[in-house]
Amino acid sequence: MQKIAKILLLTDFSEVSENATWYALKIAEITKAAVNILHVVNTPVDWNTISIEKEKLYPETREEISDVKIKLNTIARRFEDKGIITHPLLVYNLGAENIAEYIKFDEIDLIVMGSHGTKGIMDFSLGSNTQKIIRNVSKPILVVKNAAGREDIGKIVFASSFGEKQKNAFKNVLGLSELISAQLNLLYVNTPYSFKETQEIDMLFSNFCEDEGKNSCKKHTINANNEIRGIKYFTEKKEVDIFSIATGTKSGLAQFFIPSLTETLINHLEVPVLSIHQNDN
Repeated sequence: MQKIAKILLLTDFSEVSENATWYALKIAEITKAAVNILHVVNTPVDWNTISIEKEKLYPETREEISDVKIKLNTIARRFEDKGIITHPLLVYNLGAENIAEYIKFDEIDLIVMGSHGTKGIMDFSLGSNTQKIIRNVSKPILVVKNAAGREDIGKIVFASSFGEKQKNAFKNVLGLSELISAQLNLLYVNTPYSFKETQEIDMLFSNFCEDEGKNSCKKHTINANNEIRGIKYFTEKKEVDIFSIATGTKSGLAQFFIPSLTETLINHLEVPVLSIHQNDN
């Protein structure tokens, strides 16, 4: 993530979407990125081709669309007031099977969306597609639940097993931290089933940061029964603004940041989670 030229903000106008909007606004303000604000409306007929006369047969849908346009423009003005180029996007009947395809081919550098926590990533009439966004869209995705506790994004944590396949994700997170002038912290969770001595962990850090980020990253090791417990404890004790992980597409403990774990962390962590696809080739 050497640059952020375009951000996609997904919104359903809920409280968590408002929290996601704060992060999108803050990042766009710093990076001068353009922002597309997307909302989906499911209509009883194809609203893209329906005539104005036939629209009158669906007064409730017309009222909903009118209300949504006002809300989208209100959000857009908040960005425009900061000098940010903004495009409100209202799309119709973009179902669960198509939203990932809609997103993945656009030239987007960062996707920002809200999450309701234990219910999973926010469901703005997209159903099971919430998983598809995480699993199938190979773009960085920032998922937000709660409002920011501070005025700035000052600390980013990247947790990893620090294998070769996760270096690309690390470079993306490092690039983001540099773009927004945030401190990057590396976290290794030392668990019983893959216990490593301090010397081994130091070697992992050293090899991983050999080419980039050697002097700009703080390194942390935490002992825990499993990765989720360790990450949750660490993020609760530290003032973390964004927690980031490399999301893989294949299973296996060696990779340990696979999609199911990413989704579990999104559900259980209070801090925003930045998911970046790792290189599984």
